[in-house]
Amino acid sequence: PNRAARSLRVGRSETIGLIVADISNPFFAHLVFHIQEYAEEYGYSVIVVNTNESADKMEKMISVLKSHQVDGFIIVPTECGEKIVDELVSDKYPVVLLDRYFPGKDVCYITVDNYQASMKATNFLLNMNCKRIAQVIYKNYLPHMQDRKEGYIAAMRKKGLYDPNLVKEVVHKNIVEDTQKAIMELVSDEEKVDGIFFASNAISTIGLKTLFGLNLEIPKDIKVVCFDKSDVFELSKNFSIPYVQQPIPEMGKRVVDMLIKQIKQESIPCIHEELQANLEY
Repeated sequence: PNRAARSLRVGRSETIGLIVADISNPFFAHLVFHIQEYAEEYGYSVIVVNTNESADKMEKMISVLKSHQVDGFIIVPTECGEKIVDELVSDKYPVVLLDRYFPGKDVCYITVDNYQASMKATNFLLNMNCKRIAQVIYKNYLPHMQDRKEGYIAAMRKKGLYDPNLVKEVVHKNIVEDTQKAIMELVSDEEKVDGIFFASNAISTIGLKTLFGLNLEIPKDIKVVCFDKSDVFELSKNFSIPYVQQPIPEMGKRVVDMLIKQIKQESIPCIHEELQANLEY
């Protein structure tokens, strides 16, 4: 059927605007795939745009999607994006935040329990008899990243092993340089680390490549655990790399269901949902 004619008849465009933070990240690419699959079951198409972690670009992409008359928004928000989301909600657009959220905002969101996932990852290394475990993580104030840091800190403190100098923060726009610098500092220190927890997919990809480039053997020389699976894992032929597996298909389904209910003006409460992630190894 002609989509334009149908849109006029039902009063909706039957399109969803999906805003992701970094489409080059396999985690977000997989999310996009599942969101599109589930949206099609409702007869909806998805328009995907990328912000590259920029609030200015997020605002621009929302304007672009509005011009396409999307019926609702699924947003992976950036830092400093609260005002932009507030304006969408005030304008009565259906909105669901994904992967991240803004505390205290009356907006539906789907995320994972990052605190517990981070504790699981850190405890895995502790159970492998690691004593000096570093964390390489984004410098980011949003709750999802703060929870990953706090979960690591809690696990280390419980064993009396927490050292703030072993937390290395990297900036997204300088991710390659910052991650490489962090690794070099960690492995060249007199008290070398025996474990590293990479707190994001992109950081783990760069971090593992850096370790391989230094001819460090994993897990003989250093043990690692990653948040999300990375394509670089294929470089490790003789061993497996443990990682936090987020429930991506479930996240995609839940966020689409939640948004469609809003679009159809069904009376639903503002849902804040945390899903559990598993450690795979």
